[in-house]
Amino acid sequence: MRQRWYPLLLVFLLLAGVIAAGAAAWQRYRVEAGFRTVEVAMPYDELNALARLSGRDTLEVMRLFRERGLTTVLFKEPTVDELRRAGEIAVMTGQELQLMSPPWLGQLRAGGGIATRDTYLVTSREETFRRLLVQLEARIPGARGYRPAPGGYVVRTSADPGLLSQLGLGFPDGPLQDTARAGLLAMVQVRSWPGATARGIEQALAPLKEIPNLSALAFNDDTLPGYPQKLRALAQVVDQLGVPVAQIEFFPQKGLDKLGVLLDKDVVRLHSIPPRDMGRYTPAEALERYRLAAAERNMRVLLVRPFPGAGARDVLQENLDYISSLKESLQQEGLVVGQASTLPALPVSRANLFVMGLGVIAGGLLLAGRLGLRRGEIWLLLLAVAAWAGLLAAAPSSARKLMALAAVIIFPSLALITNVRARGASALESAGMLLRTTLASLLGALFTVGLLADAGFMLKLDQFSGVKLAHLAPLLLVAGVFFFLSGPTEPFGKRLERTLNQPVLVKWAALAALLLAFLAVYLVRTGNEGQVATSALELKFRGFLDAVLGVRPRTKEFLLGHPALMLLFYTGYRDNRFLPLLLLGAIGQVSLVNTFAHIHTPLLVSLMRLVNGLWLGILVGLALILVVNLAGHWWRRFSPGDN
Repeated sequence: MRQRWYPLLLVFLLLAGVIAAGAAAWQRYRVEAGFRTVEVAMPYDELNALARLSGRDTLEVMRLFRERGLTTVLFKEPTVDELRRAGEIAVMTGQELQLMSPPWLGQLRAGGGIATRDTYLVTSREETFRRLLVQLEARIPGARGYRPAPGGYVVRTSADPGLLSQLGLGFPDGPLQDTARAGLLAMVQVRSWPGATARGIEQALAPLKEIPNLSALAFNDDTLPGYPQKLRALAQVVDQLGVPVAQIEFFPQKGLDKLGVLLDKDVVRLHSIPPRDMGRYTPAEALERYRLAAAERNMRVLLVRPFPGAGARDVLQENLDYISSLKESLQQEGLVVGQASTLPALPVSRANLFVMGLGVIAGGLLLAGRLGLRRGEIWLLLLAVAAWAGLLAAAPSSARKLMALAAVIIFPSLALITNVRARGASALESAGMLLRTTLASLLGALFTVGLLADAGFMLKLDQFSGVKLAHLAPLLLVAGVFFFLSGPTEPFGKRLERTLNQPVLVKWAALAALLLAFLAVYLVRTGNEGQVATSALELKFRGFLDAVLGVRPRTKEFLLGHPALMLLFYTGYRDNRFLPLLLLGAIGQVSLVNTFAHIHTPLLVSLMRLVNGLWLGILVGLALILVVNLAGHWWRRFSPGDN
């Protein structure tokens, strides 16, 4: 016999979990409320090019941009080829050097001889010479420096020319000093090199300590220096700089996530439009992209590239106005332009996490009870609690992600199985049932937010796992429950046998194929990174919704899921002919819960997305019910059987 106290225990555990998750969500909201300052950066090379086009001094141009809202200048570490094109160095082999026979060649021979296959970097600037020597000694063993004549400096290396052409060679001091004089911050982007050692990393990055107004450190390549063996050495050096590391959106870099963790999550997220994509955007479209990145994805550094302008218009003035418009757009979102905010650490209590997990377990057992799976449920509860405690102690991060995945599967399924019924309802009752179902589904969202309330997840150093499964599993579970358990009561085995022996009509086979194709597209389009190209029409529609509503709701919620579920509540789930409608309705519930699994999106933005999707979905649902009624009336009036 089932113990009477058991359901009350599950409800108690569920409520305790809700309270713990709510407290964590509130704490996250308060942290996000103070995380509002955004840097607006521009590459130095682009500023320098604008200065040349306008016939002005680069320092003057930087000051003009600072007045309009620019905060930061990005410096990419130059290579040998870039320094040569800039006229800062000459590059030649030993053989070429002997053929040219400069006046100081004899002194160079006396200082160590000439190796015909070595590469010689020649400069007249002592600052350049010192910088080249430091960087090459740090990255390639065997580099040597010479001063063969007054005002002449030579760095010799035996490095392979292909490798040498890819190496970064430090940051020129003059432009960095000009940036400080202009009142701007500096961000540097360091190149990687193979075979990095702890000593080499320390030597290569040591000059960064002398950069005035340094705001952040970025890396140029898809693999960080020293990855994987020397990441701790890299972290120690970066930590001494006292600035955050930049995480570049849509550009995964091996070792960055681990480096961020080693630096106690001192990371800022950076968004930019790649140079190859700039031609696809108008200034207005680029501004909208930057606005969304800062407001909806917690980007706190916006790397802006200037537009080339058109016709005889003043290119410099156009881009000054462009930066002014960006600053104004950010301020309208409640953001502040200045040195980028960094997320403070959110204290994580394992006791609270444990209580949240108990709430999810209780939800899972309530779902099992709705399915009639009640045998040994007390022992199942004890086993689940013990397993959760052990996993949380042994692997906290994996435990949190696993329990969050369970939450986004359990609660939408429980909400639908509990609220969908055979008897129909009025149109207004259907709207109320949609709201009630959504509130039950949102328990899964609340647990996900609470379990993953951590700066690591908010900065995408760690991510919610199982996105595809989270979208598919509730659909399969709900479809299976209603397909096999609706209709006359009979043993499961007999129902399965009877179902498998039924003949299949072509129309139902075609409908099943259509549903499978729809689900395949639905799954491919889920996740943070879009795997399916978005049409121009859809992009315009999204832009319209953003402009009108502030935060765009999910299309699959307000145009598909919510109206379909309202229609199902209106008609009732009378038999399995209504299964496609149920699946469409379930998509809306699954989507709204998974919206909150995008932990890098501010919590307030996710809430606004949910609310906008609901009220729009209710309006579309009421319109759909009206259309169905009119169509039914028309069919009854004009169908041949009634004549």
